[in-house]
Amino acid sequence: MPDRAPSTQQAPGGSALTSASLEAHVHGLLAAKHKHKSPEIGTRSSPETPLRGNADIAPSCVRKGIGRTEAPLASSHSTYNGKDAYLVVLPHPSDPSRVSAYVVSSSCVSATPPTPGKVLLTHSYRRD
Repeated sequence: MPDRAPSTQQAPGGSALTSASLEAHVHGLLAAKHKHKSPEIGTRSSPETPLRGNADIAPSCVRKGIGRTEAPLASSHSTYNGKDAYLVVLPHPSDPSRVSAYVVSSSCVSATPPTPGKVLLTHSYRRD
């Protein structure tokens, strides 16, 4: 079994990410997240850790590579150009009608000493 965080979702259809398919993956993740969104009874919440499912967790080195502290709207583990990678979707920093998608190499997960993940691709899309 591959060493991956159990809390991330596989990219929709299990297919690899490409720059051409990134938008479809982002919208698929957001649609799946919205469809399954329900209050979690007994879940503790604070401004730093808002209510959310475990599917929104990416390894800390991936999040450090992105350089933003917001909680992801969604994330998935996949491949991009033949490399193991994470897709992390965050709110757009200045436009609430959009989201920012980051594809980050997952090689940082096993790096010694720890290093921030390398952003392989970033793009913003309309939030549907």
